[in-house]
Order: sequence, then structure tokens, then C-alpha cells
Amino acid sequence: MSSQERPESDSGVLLNTALRNARHPEAYHGALSRALTAFQERSEAVAARDQVKLACGEGCALCCSLRVDVIAPEVFLIAEHLRRHFSAESMAALTERLEAHAAQVTRMTPFEHATRNMPCPLLEGSRCSVYAVRPHTCRRCHSTDLSACEHIHDHPEDLEFPGAHDPGLSRELGETMQAHFDAYHAEGLDLTVYELGSALSEALKSPAAWRRWRDGKRAFLGASITPTAGSDSD
Repeated sequence: MSSQERPESDSGVLLNTALRNARHPEAYHGALSRALTAFQERSEAVAARDQVKLACGEGCALCCSLRVDVIAPEVFLIAEHLRRHFSAESMAALTERLEAHAAQVTRMTPFEHATRNMPCPLLEGSRCSVYAVRPHTCRRCHSTDLSACEHIHDHPEDLEFPGAHDPGLSRELGETMQAHFDAYHAEGLDLTVYELGSALSEALKSPAAWRRWRDGKRAFLGASITPTAGSDSD
């Protein structure tokens, strides 16, 4: 079966199996890395199948000032990538940016954050410094019209602007993303939706965050949370 024909739930089933058998952080990170690779392959396959003409290009960072919602394992994967690949000097500079970002974001409501341009602290110039391990939300984000991206960037308060996502691609990626999140839910793991920068700042400073998540508790106690249906963000 080709990647174009494979049901979106397949990678969710594989992720669930890997999580059930995981016993240490490296196994959890590997499971998510494989799921994100499958997610990317799905995105490329659907775009090719439906002949979606994307306006996205290397070096464009217009969408990188939007609020990025993540779940805890995505944050831990990024944190591990940083520890492995960043020099002490680069890590110190990033930590400073993350702390400044978190201080701003945690004073805002998610709505207030959504109506402001706040460049991602993981950007280096116009490039993502953790592109290889970027989360589902970043991988799902796409556009078929550069002018729509420019409008959203220049007018962040205009939350009614429809953007230029391809409906079919958005739907299929949403289904795959949900299948992956369901795999974590099935194992009783924290599915709180956190803002990336504030959660990553905490992950890098607090080893206890991983232990809380592994034990089925809320991972990040000081990060900004995006409320979802039925969630308790207190």
C-alpha cells in the first residue's frame, strides 16, 4: 500500500504500539520521531495526489510569529534535540530568548497572544533551528497564497481572515494528527495543549516535568495553556 493510500490511522496504531512498549525517554522520543516522519510523508503524498500548489518556500517565516500549540512529548523531543545539537553558547542564548518569551506569553491570555506577532524564539534569522523535530502544528501549517500569509502577519488582530489553507490537505492532516494524539490518550498520558516557547523553557529547566508526564500528570506547571473542549486549564 502506498503512502498516498495508507489510512491516516496506520501511523497512530504504530505509535500506540510503540508507546505501550516504551520504557525510557529514548523510546518515547523515537516513537514520536517516526510518527512525525509519517505525518510529513502523509502531507507530501496528499499534496501530490491533490495537486496542491503550496506557496510555502525555504526561508519564509511569516507563519513563525503565530502561537504554536503543542503537546508535552513534542516539547521533550525538541528539548532532547537541543541538548544533543546545540553548543553551550547557543543553548545559553536560546535559554535567554525562551525565558523572555515565556515571561511575555504567560502574562497574556491565549486570545491576546493570538492577536500579536511574536516571533518564535527557536528562529535563527528566518530559519527554524529545530526544523527536523518541529511539531505537528508547524508541519500542518501551509498556504496556497503568499498574499494571505502577508495579510495575517501584518494584521494579526484580524482573526476572521480565512487564510489560504487547502481544505482537503488540512482535513487529512488533522485526522492524522488526531490519530497520533489518541495514541497518547490511550496510554493515559498528558494531552494538555501548551504554548511551545513557554513549555520548552520549563522543559529545559525542570527534569521533573518529564517525570510528571511519564506518570500521567500535567507536565508543565508554569507554561501557557490553550484551553480545549472539556479541558481544565487551572
